[in-house]
Amino acid sequence: MRELERQTYDFAIEGISLIKSLEKTFPELVSTELKRNIGAVSTKYIDAVNAKENEDFAGNLRDCHASAKKSIELLNSLDIKNEDFNSQKSKLINNSKLIIDKLDTIISKLIY
Repeated sequence: MRELERQTYDFAIEGISLIKSLEKTFPELVSTELKRNIGAVSTKYIDAVNAKENEDFAGNLRDCHASAKKSIELLNSLDIKNEDFNSQKSKLINNSKLIIDKLDTIISKLIY
């Protein structure tokens, strides 16, 4: 669980870094929805880990999973004409897929 917590945190930090860079160079590409979903991957996972109730744990994991999937969708829709940005974008997409795979395993075992 700690490894996944670190991965979700790193994903959010790298995503925020990409967003901040894009805002300087291609501000028209940055949406509030992208910001929200990238950040929610980490915050919802942390909320799940800190949950006192099983239903809260399960709900936050599902929200984290949904945000990771939506992040992939939004990142894929970015048409960036810059090799460095595209490299960062690809790394984020791959990291999100790894997070989703781990969350799929956990969610498949949930009762709630």
